[in-house]
Amino acid sequence: MSGGDADRDGDDVNAAGDGDDGTATLVADEDDWEAAVALRMAVFVDEQGVPEPLELDEHDEAPLESTVDHLLVRDAAGEAVAVARLRAVDAAAYGSEEAAHDDGRVAKVERVAVARDRRGEGWGARAMRAAEDRARERDLPAVVLHAQTRAAGFYERLGYAVDDEVGAFEEDGIEHVRMRKRL
Repeated sequence: MSGGDADRDGDDVNAAGDGDDGTATLVADEDDWEAAVALRMAVFVDEQGVPEPLELDEHDEAPLESTVDHLLVRDAAGEAVAVARLRAVDAAAYGSEEAAHDDGRVAKVERVAVARDRRGEGWGARAMRAAEDRARERDLPAVVLHAQTRAAGFYERLGYAVDDEVGAFEEDGIEHVRMRKRL
């Protein structure tokens, strides 16, 4: 279960998450990490039935010291409402050689999740903007993700295109499509 998985309820890309009512930051301490994990578990394991051992993987080890970026979006009250994970990957492995940085890397966004009771308020779009901003900071010129097919429309509204050469595929028992966007 890779990226762009959870905000499937037509999150309005111009809704509440746009103002000064929340913050998107890199996970910086144990409290942030625990909040991010709790949200991911609630969405992917509890709601969608992904086996717990598949949800936390090798890219989640040592989250405060790794080169993998874990993004956490909190509302104005400090409640964790959305998460995303970003890592640099080999562009060739994702059919994105033409968009790659000089070192052959692009960003891969994964584990996008929005709290069930906060969907449709713009928080998924806020998490994706934060991930894209972080990719730019890391000089990664494009983003790839594996979106659950039911969430593909959300990502299309954010400027992502389905990679038709790959087609639909199953990941952790859920149908996905690969999508990409140049930044």
